[in-house]
Amino acid sequence: MAERVLGQPETEAWLAQFEAAWAPLDPHLRAVLRSIYARLRGLPPPVELSPAELRRINAGLSFYFSAGAPAVPYIETRLISAPSGRVRVRLYDPGVAAPAPTVILLHGGGWVMGSIDTYDGFARQIAYRSGLRCLSVDYALAPEHPFPMPLADCIAAIQWAVSEGAALGIDAQRMAVIGDSSGANLALATCLALRDTGNNPICGAALLYGAYSLDLDTPSQRAYGGGSYFLGTADIGRYLNDYLPDHAAQKNPLAVPVLADLAGLPPLYIAACEFDPLLNDSTRLEALATAAGVRNEFHLWKGMVHGAVSLMGWIDAMSPKVDHIGGFLQRVTSVSK
Repeated sequence: MAERVLGQPETEAWLAQFEAAWAPLDPHLRAVLRSIYARLRGLPPPVELSPAELRRINAGLSFYFSAGAPAVPYIETRLISAPSGRVRVRLYDPGVAAPAPTVILLHGGGWVMGSIDTYDGFARQIAYRSGLRCLSVDYALAPEHPFPMPLADCIAAIQWAVSEGAALGIDAQRMAVIGDSSGANLALATCLALRDTGNNPICGAALLYGAYSLDLDTPSQRAYGGGSYFLGTADIGRYLNDYLPDHAAQKNPLAVPVLADLAGLPPLYIAACEFDPLLNDSTRLEALATAAGVRNEFHLWKGMVHGAVSLMGWIDAMSPKVDHIGGFLQRVTSVSK
């Protein structure tokens, strides 16, 4: 793979600055990072790019994100009404009889980029490995739509799945939610908001290397936030500012879940990557959930960086991890809410 995009001496010299930082990583991850970093060489850092430029670059990496994605027998895209307007949802049916347990997928991308198209590969993996139907949600993006609009779209999509999802074979009594990075923030916030309505249809949430605080000076930020591990502290600061541009939003527990009372949430699967500036957000969330009496399990993915699930087609060690997530989703949706 790497030989197709590398080979120029100046590119090799530029990549050499990252080799020492990459040495402890999973070897397959090292190889794909070399290829991606070579492709991104010469681009300004994310903090200097417009949202449109970020989205274009992110979409251009779909080759990496979709690698190894399994075929799914039935896929259907629909437009639904949401607070931001008409948004897309996409159902992936791995062949499970209706009415079927379903996992709602909220994609990552710093609230600024990402879509149901760039997450097509992961949606296929989750549907295939969990044996559940998967409904992927194309919520509105910041900074054009800052908090609370992306969250409101996610909540609306889940409420639509409850009221209208039977037409897609969705069992409204057996639904879970999954998200990574900013999607994990939205998944957790969705659970909190629905809990507060007194009618939460979500049976469990898989939260993968999420952003749950505003703290950019944690030990993991200092250790891994320099830019060698796919996501840097400066990038996180930019995404947070785009999503939470005003002071009131930065104090809202639905935007910053570590400020929330977590009691009464469904079971949580909390995963973190070893070389991720957001690692301490996940360890803090696990401690808060345990203290609040929320059933949870914490998993540290050794040798991995932020975004690992999107690159799982290149990393053999990720397959059993995603299978394990699938097992959690199966268990929590095995009994009606």
